[in-house]
Amino acid sequence: MNLRASQLLITLLSLTFFTAAQANEPKPIDQVTVVGINPLKQSLNSVRRHLWNIGGFKQATFSVRKRNVDKFFAVNRLLEIYYLEFYYDNAGRITTIYQLYRPTSHRFSESVIPTNTRDLAQKMMQQIGEPTRIEVKGSSGSPNYAAYIWQDDKITVKIDREDNDAFGNIFVQYTVNQRDPYLVTLQ
Repeated sequence: MNLRASQLLITLLSLTFFTAAQANEPKPIDQVTVVGINPLKQSLNSVRRHLWNIGGFKQATFSVRKRNVDKFFAVNRLLEIYYLEFYYDNAGRITTIYQLYRPTSHRFSESVIPTNTRDLAQKMMQQIGEPTRIEVKGSSGSPNYAAYIWQDDKITVKIDREDNDAFGNIFVQYTVNQRDPYLVTLQ
């Protein structure tokens, strides 16, 4: 009886461990989302509708009537993000999403923490797994930093700093590899 109970306990613990491991398993790169938007599945109208519905973003006035670019500033949601920029092909499908972060993070109410590429990469690793490539960058005389790149045949995700400068603002760029932003098709 005691042996049977211990075997049952071991079986339950192993099932719990495997279930927890499967729940935390990252998704494939092509299932990455940006503020709930999948770059492969969304288009211009669905992006605008989604961001207006969740609120907290203000669309730049120059992009309201544009069909190839949208720019949204974070007003009261995601205060670490300065803006989101969406680029579309002529059919209105997303070709690139550019997410620019503020230089400092307001994670805690009493202190300001500098934003770091490693911190953003760790959040991304939880969503889509280990990066395909890590590049060490830095210009002459400035400190080095790491840029993280996830890539497959459908999408490329890149965490880097502007102008390859260790003190530049951090951005995350999502590029759909299957879509040419300059290709014009007649409908």
